[in-house]
Amino acid sequence: MEELRNVVMAKPNPQPTGKDPRANNMGLVLKHNVCYVVGMVLIQEGKVLLIQEAKESCRGSWYLPAGRVEPNETLEAAVKREVLEEAGLECEPDALISVEYRLRGWVRFMFTGHVTGGVLKTPDKADKESLQAEWFLYDEKSPPILRTSDISELIKIASKWYSEGHSVNRRLIAHTSHVSSTMKLIAIHRHEEERINILTLKSPLGTTSYPVWIDSQETKRALKSYGYEGAFEIKGVLSLEHDGSASCDGLCLSLLVVLASGRLDFFSKCKWTPVEEELAAILHTILTSEVGCAKLI
Repeated sequence: MEELRNVVMAKPNPQPTGKDPRANNMGLVLKHNVCYVVGMVLIQEGKVLLIQEAKESCRGSWYLPAGRVEPNETLEAAVKREVLEEAGLECEPDALISVEYRLRGWVRFMFTGHVTGGVLKTPDKADKESLQAEWFLYDEKSPPILRTSDISELIKIASKWYSEGHSVNRRLIAHTSHVSSTMKLIAIHRHEEERINILTLKSPLGTTSYPVWIDSQETKRALKSYGYEGAFEIKGVLSLEHDGSASCDGLCLSLLVVLASGRLDFFSKCKWTPVEEELAAILHTILTSEVGCAKLI
């Protein structure tokens, strides 16, 4: 259960990093075969922070502070840098609220957090990063001119976190390095008596490990390959393992999935393992919260 405890509490799990992918073109490398984008939704006194774009393709429109992660940079460091460059404010990330796979090799991580310092960027400070920043009392019916409309859903997610997220009170990123991108399946089944079982791989050595696969969009196929073909609900990203300050740009997402049935195929590679009471209580809290997991888009 130690690995599950680390996942739930977003603590590092020991992982072999393999060879340095930059040395021999192995694995994921930023600016070569993968692009990570980070963004921040900051809400203060009911207003959301937006920046006015300076890029020619969208100059004058408004959006959330966001940008690409640089090599040797953690996701948290990247989002703090983007907010400072584009809005003039120092901030601290509090939670990862969504993970979006739009194209193969392109992933966006959205955070929410709080302001810790700095001075709001004004038009006289305009540069290539942005023209200015402003706090908006955001209204979907009459928003400012936006770069894209996906901002509304992200603000809704962040607003829910501000209203109830502190009751969950978990960091969602563990600084563990990975060469490639994988998904760890945290698949659970709840009994009427409130007990929780978790799907674990059968092992002749008696060790506890969890199903892993590659494609985030193929949860149904992955479950079938491990011996489950019933209904299920994806709750979201329970935790994220990534450490851009190391030599690898890979990551591992732990995806929390609730299975409707406890029935497994006779030839399943997995078995059900009871979750100890303390961890089960934490999982119950996560499951009953709308922001217990980061949303997978």
